[in-house]
Amino acid sequence: KMADNTTIRIGGVPEHFNYPFTLAQERGLYKKHGVKVEFVIQKCGTGAMIQALKNKEQDIVVALTEGLVADIAKGSNLKLLGTYVASSLCWAISAGAKNDKINSVDDLKGATFAVSRYGSGSHLMAGVLASTKGWGGSDAVNFKVVGAFKALRDSVNAQDTDVFMWEHFTTKPFFDSKEVKRVGEIYTPWPCFMLAARADVAKAKADAFKRVLAAVGEAAEIFHRETKTMPKFISEKYKLKVEDAHEWYQGVNIVATPMVPAPAIKTALKALQTSGVLTPENYPKPKPLQEFVFEELASLSDSKLLPSPKPSAKL
Repeated sequence: KMADNTTIRIGGVPEHFNYPFTLAQERGLYKKHGVKVEFVIQKCGTGAMIQALKNKEQDIVVALTEGLVADIAKGSNLKLLGTYVASSLCWAISAGAKNDKINSVDDLKGATFAVSRYGSGSHLMAGVLASTKGWGGSDAVNFKVVGAFKALRDSVNAQDTDVFMWEHFTTKPFFDSKEVKRVGEIYTPWPCFMLAARADVAKAKADAFKRVLAAVGEAAEIFHRETKTMPKFISEKYKLKVEDAHEWYQGVNIVATPMVPAPAIKTALKALQTSGVLTPENYPKPKPLQEFVFEELASLSDSKLLPSPKPSAKL
């Protein structure tokens, strides 16, 4: 039985992580769970997706945990619906191919980072990097907003900026082609992608949202089960080398579960405060963790480990 006739619009980036949303469509899982879904490709990333949610252009977004947590902490009307990817994200740090001054992370003190927009992962993770390195004062890093992925690559090559940060496997083809140069990496200390919606929309569409999560959860199971064919398919669909697709597939843990680990929110909040995204002005007093979550559908978990459809690696 259908939830009702409305189509649930889900926004996400056109990257390998989001294949299960398409897989659910291809295998008829949305239909099976009685819900209509349109996956809307978002080229710009988390900051832009949060805006699209607020404008009611989308019902649900799959976005970076740290971006969602920052927005909710600042008092927005968004809520987390669950964890989509439980593994962490590897952010590669890229410089211009011909920039001889920057060859390692230690060359980045005081550097100017190209970012897609303020509050995006490319901005927040640069802040996390600076705070783990203890750079402040005259070593503090600077940011310049330049736009989407191609604009970031062009910016460092023109040496308008020094470096940018983007997900490793999406950037790898450009390291291989020598368009940009890899100078380092940093892993998110939290599960990397969460699902979120406006609280009022989630309330109105709770039944349909529950069905969406069930369908995507089932797609995640298929994604992890079909180990023989999935990496090759991902490599063709997302233009990754077969060995890179294999490496990514082995490491990724897509759970699509209506659970949110409390330690993840805590760690993200701490990093956001240390890196100056959350300040005493925009985040004057700690928000109870349950206020980050849409409790009719999702629950907070005290454990870092979430139930996963991924078969444990054969030793």
